[in-house]
Amino acid sequence: MKVEMLMLNKSRDITLLSLFSAQKLLYPFHSDLSCFGEPDKQRSRLQRILSDDQTQICIAIHQEEVVGYVTLLPPEPEERWSSLSYVRVMGALEVASIYRRRHIACAILQRLFHDAKDIEKQIVLAFAYYWHWDLNHSELGVYEYKRMLKRLLISAGMEEVYTDEPDVHAHSANFSMARIGRNLSTEHMQRFFYTLNPRIW
Repeated sequence: MKVEMLMLNKSRDITLLSLFSAQKLLYPFHSDLSCFGEPDKQRSRLQRILSDDQTQICIAIHQEEVVGYVTLLPPEPEERWSSLSYVRVMGALEVASIYRRRHIACAILQRLFHDAKDIEKQIVLAFAYYWHWDLNHSELGVYEYKRMLKRLLISAGMEEVYTDEPDVHAHSANFSMARIGRNLSTEHMQRFFYTLNPRIW
């Protein structure tokens, strides 16, 4: 378990905590963490996925509550990149609405990658689908939100990648990004990009 204290603008005493497989998620979820389901159900889901030895979660804690989190997961067995042992998938990323615009999401992502084991030998793949975005609280249009989210992921070292995955092409606001480890071999990168979009090879 790795812990870091942050002093963020307008928000004191935010604790960043990395959890790995078999560790317990001891804090309740803030009531505003509801983009991906009810807070208690989300907490239970995260505790279940911590049973996988390739799972990592980074949470932001304020006043003994989880106010933001991001997950790093192995691909699902049915996903085409599940055959690539060095690929991981960034799952849900959420910050409680009243804690937004305080750079917490950026801090969570940076801490997630900092603490991840062998991250420079891996590729982290992220998919952004507009139907998951909290457009109401953000007061942004869908393409403004897309630009904001891209800037956030780029700040964490990710770059846009192009896939023929149907869900990505279901709407022009959807996109995919990846963080490519600095110590990844050329062969592994080629296999990844071929798997991502074999039509361009």
